[in-house]
Amino acid sequence: MASECSTSGACQTGAESCESSTGSCRACGTDCCGDPIACAMGMWSCAFFQAMKEAQVELLKEKIKKAWGAKMDKAADAVLEAMGTKWQSMLSDAKSKADLRAKLQGLWQ
Repeated sequence: MASECSTSGACQTGAESCESSTGSCRACGTDCCGDPIACAMGMWSCAFFQAMKEAQVELLKEKIKKAWGAKMDKAADAVLEAMGTKWQSMLSDAKSKADLRAKLQGLWQ
């Protein structure tokens, strides 16, 4: 059974998608015609490819952190600082708009 990637990230085994909901079977998403063995085979196949991808992601995460961890920590600090400043600015802007609204409402009532 050949496996290939799709743009949605769904496991593809042959012509069937592991995340397909077009089939009649709610368990495996294929047209297994109620055959529990065919259904189980489809689910096991998809589970294998999903587990393989998850293991690869975990391995890469460790290696990326080891290789670039210090730089990524500094980048995360810079992003947090910049977004914190932006957040405070947004809060200040919202407060000034609310204050203006309250003043205008007081004037017109």
